[in-house]
Amino acid sequence: MKKAFVIEPGSPRRPVDKYDAPRLMADKAPVGFHAMIKPAGSSCNLDCTYCFYLSKADLQGGPGRSRMSDETLELLIRSYIRDVTTQEVVFTWQGGEPTLYGLDYFRKILSLQKKYARPGQTIHNDLQTNGILIDEPWCRFLKENDFLVGLSIDGPEHLHDAFRKAKDGSPTFEKVLHAAGLLKGFGVPFNTLTSVNRLNAAHPLQVYRFLRNELGATQAIAMRRSRKKG
Repeated sequence: MKKAFVIEPGSPRRPVDKYDAPRLMADKAPVGFHAMIKPAGSSCNLDCTYCFYLSKADLQGGPGRSRMSDETLELLIRSYIRDVTTQEVVFTWQGGEPTLYGLDYFRKILSLQKKYARPGQTIHNDLQTNGILIDEPWCRFLKENDFLVGLSIDGPEHLHDAFRKAKDGSPTFEKVLHAAGLLKGFGVPFNTLTSVNRLNAAHPLQVYRFLRNELGATQAIAMRRSRKKG
């Protein structure tokens, strides 16, 4: 059986592998997939007790505390748009804490997406954040560019602050609550991400009702509409 090879500009010929499938199948059927992107790696402005990812910065031979380079960012966006051959491409920006890079970094992301988008293709962006740096300029940007936000919060104040601490050990609940209020005020849709732990796992209804009734996250509203009681 003949072996197939891939020839790319500026690169030596190499055998086809499974990762070439999206491009090779592009003219036969649409290929969609979803990746979560961590441009800040494990860099974060919180020090959550249960976090498994903060220590990755100190792995021997790992990326350390460096950010994704501009060259890597452009390569990622170009290849991701190229290989997702459906009409909709979803970028999910996660961390660590991606807002540490500021608005100019995300403006660059949008510029690169526009540069490489194919005709008729729709590009969406999701942002997973702890909310600490969310302010009015961030909310305006997120609203104007149709971002869906995931806000990390572990329930009511006493449950959230048990593990989700700032670098100096101070509580973070009020800052996250403030971020939620700003997002709602600017009409930015947001869902919530709750880490289930030994404390809040004992109070599932309290956590659920807080997210649904008090925080007013998009996903909680949708759940309330489908459930008349609870």
